[in-house]
Amino acid sequence: MQKIHQFNQYLLERYPTIWNTKIIWMLLVSVLIHILFFVIGYCSHMDPRSLQTYSVKDDYFKNGVIFIHLIISILMIVGWLITMFRNNAFKNFYPTSKGKLFGQFVQYFIILFACTTFYFSYMVGFKMFINHQYPDQQLEKSVDIINRAAPFLSQELEPYALNNRKYPAVFADLFCETDINKINTNKKYFIYYNRVYQFYSVYSKVSDKLDREGNSIIPEPEKTNKTPVAYSELKGDQTTFYFKKDVVDLSPYIKTTGLSYYNFSDIFYDNSPKGAHYLNQKYGEYPEESYTNKAYKQKAFEINQKTSELLNKGNSAELESLLSDFLKIAEAYKIQTNLQAKEWTKMIYSSQNNNFQPAYFINKVKSNNGTYDSTLPKEYMDDSTVAVTEAAIAENGNIVRDSIAISVLNPEINQQVSPEKYFKNNLTDYYFYTDSLKDVLNNINTIKNFDFFSENVHIYLWIAFFLAAFIFSFRIVGLRSLLFSVISTGVLILAITLLSVLYSFSLRGKGEFFASYFTLFISAIILIVPLFMMRKAGKMISSIFLTISMTGFALFVFLIFGIISLHQKENCMTTLTGNSYIDCPTIIDTIGLNLSYIILVCSFIFMYLYTSILQKWKAMPQ
Repeated sequence: MQKIHQFNQYLLERYPTIWNTKIIWMLLVSVLIHILFFVIGYCSHMDPRSLQTYSVKDDYFKNGVIFIHLIISILMIVGWLITMFRNNAFKNFYPTSKGKLFGQFVQYFIILFACTTFYFSYMVGFKMFINHQYPDQQLEKSVDIINRAAPFLSQELEPYALNNRKYPAVFADLFCETDINKINTNKKYFIYYNRVYQFYSVYSKVSDKLDREGNSIIPEPEKTNKTPVAYSELKGDQTTFYFKKDVVDLSPYIKTTGLSYYNFSDIFYDNSPKGAHYLNQKYGEYPEESYTNKAYKQKAFEINQKTSELLNKGNSAELESLLSDFLKIAEAYKIQTNLQAKEWTKMIYSSQNNNFQPAYFINKVKSNNGTYDSTLPKEYMDDSTVAVTEAAIAENGNIVRDSIAISVLNPEINQQVSPEKYFKNNLTDYYFYTDSLKDVLNNINTIKNFDFFSENVHIYLWIAFFLAAFIFSFRIVGLRSLLFSVISTGVLILAITLLSVLYSFSLRGKGEFFASYFTLFISAIILIVPLFMMRKAGKMISSIFLTISMTGFALFVFLIFGIISLHQKENCMTTLTGNSYIDCPTIIDTIGLNLSYIILVCSFIFMYLYTSILQKWKAMPQ
């Protein structure tokens, strides 16, 4: 204690501002608390089961850590204010320079920022643990094994359907039509129960034009001819539309039209960055298929190829080794399952003589007294029935009615087992929690790439700034003036809101312009009074204007940017012609989050210049 007293005495004699603000002691305490939150973050997700949930990057706010953060921050700030308010050099007319006043404000800002940013220490610890526990090379290797083993989980029907096939290469660039009403019965098609597949070559056209709603416009002459869009891809400002061309006969490559491991091409998890965005809207009456970009297609092709090559080898030992590695990864992530590599391999090879049609299906959750409702999609729970209607098909095979009777295309449908019933009949007691595994991979990849600092630092900077401005105002003008300032601000906001609403309804004008300019006018008066009419307004009234100016200048600067953006948007919208859509970027859109830093710097500069006004105000008689 004697050392602490001596150090405080040293600061008091040589650095009275630092002694008064207690910044050194507050920073030391903050560092200790930051270390504590770092440890909490590092230890928070040591159990992999804690990663088996949605978006663990928000656990800080969902699991109650934020409340501990708030309690500690409030206690630190209240304790700091109690010790600091024992002495007020400015209030008691001690010699105080402009630089010392601004220095006090900066120190308030630093202290408050240090006392409110424990979230960053938590996330640093969390991210460091993830990077240490799941290094990139190990994760990449695990994802590769998972993607190669996933085809054999057989938990759904659709991934094994013929339209998913990408290998051999002849399948890769073709479009598979599955709409029974769009099948050309003159050309080769394939049928499995009530499902029809027809493969088409495609041609593409690029469009960079948008309609009024912002959707890409189909190029001509396809738009005029109402040529159906097979699928489309959006990259940057251009959309590539793909249209069906010619039917391709793939009979030499297709041994079965039913379900098969040879058709599986889904990627269980893709941890690579996505370089394109895809449209899921409908262009007029032309529905789109949900297709992916070239990089994703290439990965799907590789999955299909590796699966096919592994099956063609007929080497059960190699497959068992792959499944064993997969289950070891699942065990490391603590994924719930009752699968065993040897039995699993036997089940797969039991379908070898049937073109590797899945002979078993695995649950996504553990069974509950023999029921599997939580796993089976609703449409799989009931026996499939096909509504057979009379078809009107001309002798040349052209469709003359909108609906084709499936019984005409597949006369033996009534003797066949529906895919849905086949799924239900072959559902086993085995289970594997695939959603939990996907959650773990998603969360690990998210934390590794999550820029938590840039996305959140603005919030904490402004919390620290406004609190610092509020405390600084209290230190300068006192409690009475501060309370009157708060009341005055509330009254002004209420008045501006009511007048803006009245203006909008009575004159049917643009309320946002009136509210913005009226607020700008009031703000300008508040800023001007302390500069030029302080003595006429009196010390009490001037103190109210001073307080509002110091705490609200940042909002005043933002208001200016907002008014500029309103005019930019207004001028841009007047240029809309015809069906074209013109993007209207504003200055706020262009600057983005950097606007926060610009306004913050402007606010600090304002506070520095405004300290001379504060000194003049203090020199006024009561």
